[in-house]
Amino acid sequence: MMIPPLIDRASPTSGRPSTGLRLLEEDTPNGVIEMQLSNQGIRCNINVTELYLADHEYAEIPSLERFKSLQCLWVNHNKILRVDFLRRNFQITELYLQQNRITSIAGSLRHLKCMKILMLHANHLTDKASTVKELRHMCDLHTLNLFGNPISQEENYRSYVIFNLPHVVVLDRKKVSTNEYDKSKRIFSPKTTKVEESIKFGRREIISPLSQNLFSFSSTGQSRRSRSWFIRSRAPDTSLHDRPPASPSRSSLPMSYSAFDWGLVGHEYLYSKVRSPPQRLTFHL
Repeated sequence: MMIPPLIDRASPTSGRPSTGLRLLEEDTPNGVIEMQLSNQGIRCNINVTELYLADHEYAEIPSLERFKSLQCLWVNHNKILRVDFLRRNFQITELYLQQNRITSIAGSLRHLKCMKILMLHANHLTDKASTVKELRHMCDLHTLNLFGNPISQEENYRSYVIFNLPHVVVLDRKKVSTNEYDKSKRIFSPKTTKVEESIKFGRREIISPLSQNLFSFSSTGQSRRSRSWFIRSRAPDTSLHDRPPASPSRSSLPMSYSAFDWGLVGHEYLYSKVRSPPQRLTFHL
């Protein structure tokens, strides 16, 4: 039998329950939790999937590790400084932390791999890199709010978040567009963007032979023997024009290949001005 949740789910924009139980004011968070359990008739902690601890003056929240099945948590509109009460809660999918005094989330949320909605706006987050790093492994995270923090005032803030968290669909109440994603790649990964554009438009990038790892050297410095590489030549063999035409019953397609055995040369071949021409093998099919 399914146990009904403590309260209804919140709307994605407000972070507040749309309908449900309004809690009585208590002195401590534990008192509020016990009141919720009592009103709902829930005796087993494993049956608790949602908790509402918002709109209080709490500076700290006690550990919620006893609620192993907790999925949705509202602790917004408090005075929380640190998020250190979810160490053993691995099934959190929605977390509402907006309107608090949180200065850092480093080491607090990275274990929440099931996170889908995270509200962190209107806090005091100042380290953009550590904040984004903490969320990088949340592959299911699709809705994220970080506006109202000092990091949101930094240059290229939105592009930085989009580049490092490509799975986020809605950032700061605005859907991430394809143009924004492309812009973030141009800013923070220009080399990758250049290669992608060269492939897209059919251009050939000039790459140093040394960077292609054409040679693999052993501990003695000798190159290992590798397979010959066959490169198709666009120009057909001119001697084909002197041959009689093929029989009408059988068509022939001239194909010209160039073969070169890289295993026969050493590292000095790259810097040698005098090079013997590669052998050419011609096949007629």
